[in-house]
Amino acid sequence: MTRKHNLSRGISAAVLAGIGLATPAAAEGVRQIQAAPGMLLPATFTGTLPCADCEGIRHHLDLYGASQSFALRREWLNGDATVTEDMIGRWHVDPARQAVILQGPLWEAPLQWEVLGNGNLRLLDQAGEPIESALPYELEPGPLVPTDLSLAATGEFVYFADAAIFTECLTGQRVPVSMEEGYLMAERAYLAALDAGMEPMSPLLMTLNGQVTERPVMEGPPAPSLVIESLVTVTPGGSCSRSRVPADLVNTYWRVLSVGDTDFDGAEVRREPYVLLFEDDGALRLSATAGCNMMMGGAERDGDSLSFGAVASTMMACPPPLDAWEQALARALEATASVETDGLTLSLKDADGETLAQLEAAYTRF
Repeated sequence: MTRKHNLSRGISAAVLAGIGLATPAAAEGVRQIQAAPGMLLPATFTGTLPCADCEGIRHHLDLYGASQSFALRREWLNGDATVTEDMIGRWHVDPARQAVILQGPLWEAPLQWEVLGNGNLRLLDQAGEPIESALPYELEPGPLVPTDLSLAATGEFVYFADAAIFTECLTGQRVPVSMEEGYLMAERAYLAALDAGMEPMSPLLMTLNGQVTERPVMEGPPAPSLVIESLVTVTPGGSCSRSRVPADLVNTYWRVLSVGDTDFDGAEVRREPYVLLFEDDGALRLSATAGCNMMMGGAERDGDSLSFGAVASTMMACPPPLDAWEQALARALEATASVETDGLTLSLKDADGETLAQLEAAYTRF
């Protein structure tokens, strides 16, 4: 068996995936959302799945709700030779198949899980089809109990007024940086970039090894902070968006930024507003939401031309402003005639070329 060993300690994905959810105690008061029928989030899913050449693969999966991010630890059990592999990323629901899709780093194929009626997640094969086996391929849900993961991370470091923040690129989450161990390396790199002409408070792209651990704060209980152990690379002039490989129109999770003059920001949403195009039995399909109900339908594409057929929707009552957002997004999808994209952003346009909606790629690769 060939697996990637963790050779360095790294950022706690539980913290990167949701500041404030770093401990079970902090998670007790978190509002749950229904991400799919039978699946309430945030939650932790655990179980040991079959393995062809080891004793089993132990899974610890933390799924976060509104941020639609996840943290996954997998352990290939083989006596004392256990191999651990960690991943962070984002997830979305494919309502047509009642499946949760986990999209991690570039080198990982998406992991797909069927949401069962009892709330369990059952692993699907790489094609998204059920695994025909009597062996246990299920993870059981439970209260959120975040796990610490060992990862190198790429993100934007900002230093100002004797304080520093690190924003992790893949999930977009932020964590304060503790002024210890390798912190001075990051600060010196940032000051050098300022001396070279970078504007104050601009982000400096870094890849680093580190860990998140609780540190005292001015008020309240200790809070998670990033302790930098080493810098891998520093990229002046770089940013999370510039470090991305352009995303394809299909099979990319497009986060909705605005529809018309309405910014999709600031409201308490049940799920992040998004549009997803995917192929199902050779046909192009649509999955979308404005943050409340799920929209589903077909789509037709010819080059930059794109149109959507009749869009069906679940029928939950949505509070303001989600009800208005939902109507606006439905009208925009109905009027879409073409798209314009640079691989990082996506514009839906009407037949006259006017912009209907602006979106950004959340699952672009690094």
